[in-house]
Amino acid sequence: MKIILILLFSIRFLDVTDHLPVLAASYADDILCLPLVLGAVLWCHRRMIQQNKQYVLPASHGLWTLLLFALYFEGLLPRLKASAVADPWDLLMYLVGFLIFQFLMNKPAASIKQDWLPGSA
Repeated sequence: MKIILILLFSIRFLDVTDHLPVLAASYADDILCLPLVLGAVLWCHRRMIQQNKQYVLPASHGLWTLLLFALYFEGLLPRLKASAVADPWDLLMYLVGFLIFQFLMNKPAASIKQDWLPGSA
């Protein structure tokens, strides 16, 4: 989850300073949004609802979230707001983000490798 936040803030900073390629600026948010949202939901479930660090979100939760994001941001919002644009490639980016969450982040806490974190030996 930390790496997703670091990536998101780095991308926003580089986008503001015009040091980011156009494709990365256009689609990075779409790829990172579902890992960020589903990661927060997983954290809340583990800490507040299930109180179990081994809990993983069912794939159906992620698929419903993917569907809702797609319907809202690519279907409804462009009809309601003139500045919003429906982009079919965003749907693919949402799917990639869901797959990143499902296969890399949605694991029981004990099985997540954290060797890359500073201070972990």
